[in-house]
Amino acid sequence: MANLTPNKEPNSFSFSDFPEDVQLCILSFLSPLELSSFASTSKPFVSLCRNDAKLWFALCDRRWGSKTQIRKWGNGKITYKQLYKALNEFENLIGFWRRSGHGKIAGLNSPPPPLVFFEWGSSFITGSRVSPSKSGTYRVVKAPFLWISIMPNSAPVSFLDPECRFELFDDLVKSGELGLLENELVPVNVSFMGKNHVVVEENLSFAYSNSNSLEGRQIGFSSVSSSGNLREMSMGWWRM
Repeated sequence: MANLTPNKEPNSFSFSDFPEDVQLCILSFLSPLELSSFASTSKPFVSLCRNDAKLWFALCDRRWGSKTQIRKWGNGKITYKQLYKALNEFENLIGFWRRSGHGKIAGLNSPPPPLVFFEWGSSFITGSRVSPSKSGTYRVVKAPFLWISIMPNSAPVSFLDPECRFELFDDLVKSGELGLLENELVPVNVSFMGKNHVVVEENLSFAYSNSNSLEGRQIGFSSVSSSGNLREMSMGWWRM
């Protein structure tokens, strides 16, 4: 006789049945917008999506961990949720840009670079002017002149060396020889005009006394002061 007893369905599991570490691992593959939608479905999920040390660190590390040292940004004092927002904006800079406009900038001995390249550093982004090699080959020379990072209070901070004198800036940061940068860098603002145009202007409101603090030195910058002749400085580039 045929067995008329219906087959039992296997036990089903909901997301809440998984251990928290498994839940956080799964959530780390979502975007912030998707996390926001997920958190609105249940009160317990709200605290889960606010887990900074595990979830937001995993989000940052999964996306940028192979490009930069996540734990070093903001001297490790910034929350990873704030860091995700900052790095997401900074990522728009990565790549080649060509100069918009012509002519010299007041106070500079040379015109602004026609071609620049932004790339990840250990805890900052470096902007380098790119020029053909003088060796007669197809090689190019990169000369770093702009550094962008984040203060421990999550505020962005950017400095410019108009003459590209510190080619080994990353090594200076690692060695702690930041005194070599004393009074040599100019505080600047880096901002987007639309999606494909970036402008660098001197930050006249920068609190110079803050840069002398231990907090300022720990993110890789020493004290700075404007020479006074860069007040009209403004450089712009279009994405290539």
